[in-house]
Amino acid sequence: MESDFVIPDIYLMKREKTRAGCMTVFVVMLIALLIAAAFFLWKLRSSPRTEEPVTLIEFPEAPVESEIPPVVIPDMPEVVAQTVATDAAAPAPAKAPSKRKAKEKAAPPAETPPAAPAQTTEVAATDATATAPAPPAATGDADALMAQAKRKLKAGDHQAAREKALAALAANPGNPQIEEFLNELAMPLLASQRPMPEKIEYRVQSGDYLGKLAATYNTPVALIAKANNIQGAMIRIGETLRLLDGNKHIFAVSVSKSQNTLLVTLDGQFFKRYRVGTGTNNITPVGTFKITDKIEHPPWHKPGQRAIPYGDPENQLGTHWLAFDLPGYGIHGTWQPESIGQQSSAGCVRMINAEVEELYTILPKGTIVTVTD
Repeated sequence: MESDFVIPDIYLMKREKTRAGCMTVFVVMLIALLIAAAFFLWKLRSSPRTEEPVTLIEFPEAPVESEIPPVVIPDMPEVVAQTVATDAAAPAPAKAPSKRKAKEKAAPPAETPPAAPAQTTEVAATDATATAPAPPAATGDADALMAQAKRKLKAGDHQAAREKALAALAANPGNPQIEEFLNELAMPLLASQRPMPEKIEYRVQSGDYLGKLAATYNTPVALIAKANNIQGAMIRIGETLRLLDGNKHIFAVSVSKSQNTLLVTLDGQFFKRYRVGTGTNNITPVGTFKITDKIEHPPWHKPGQRAIPYGDPENQLGTHWLAFDLPGYGIHGTWQPESIGQQSSAGCVRMINAEVEELYTILPKGTIVTVTD
């Protein structure tokens, strides 16, 4: 009877062992290669870091340059200070440098070089002064200028006529004919829509009214109304008005008691001269005053008596009153025109009614009045 037991083939088993051994060797070599590759990569990545200390070691060698500024900078303020001192006060003697600084500086003292520019500047200024042209002489004589002014006025150019007349007055100060010409030009030019450098053009906006414009431009309501032919107090939106800009262009008044005259100037130039009356026995106070109030048809507060209303024959103030900041004194009109040109008032400045009305119209509150002997 045959048995079912199979004897394994010994050769087959040896072959299987050989194959397993080869696989093991292959795996071990693969692992060794991977380890070698990893080690190589590690060495490759770590190699730049080994150079960093070399770079860092080189940086401390650079301070050779950083040591240069401390040697030069401390000397610079001293040189500048000495230069400024030389320019500002040349006569002051320079201080002798210390021995330490003398060793550091082989050059001469720092005061010597700045002295040359200072001298050059002074010479240049002297030369400029010496070669500067003399101021031009007055252009034309007064007669020629007045002839031009009259031609300009005849052509209707009031402003050009005034400019020529002012030039003529500068060439011949105090000339009564020239002043009279300017007197006649003054109000027709100012109290109208004729152009002047001192006027501006203003377009009426919503919310405007005469009092607001007067306060804004420091010019009287009466002058705005008269210059623009405004009847009443109504102004129309969009209407163009010509206004004297009293913030930029200033009236001033000078009263001479000895000559009994009152001069109005605009920006320091002649505007109009009036004849006035002053206080009897020279009692009108001398000094500088300011117009603080303006009243049309004023009552007269006679000392020790009741107020005398406007229109009463005893009221001596005429049609208008311009009060000084000295109580009881001012400029006013009169019902006695024959008293003008004399010392005839109780201390105030007295004018013809029509002329004091002009001052009331053109002078704003705050105008300076100077009274001299």
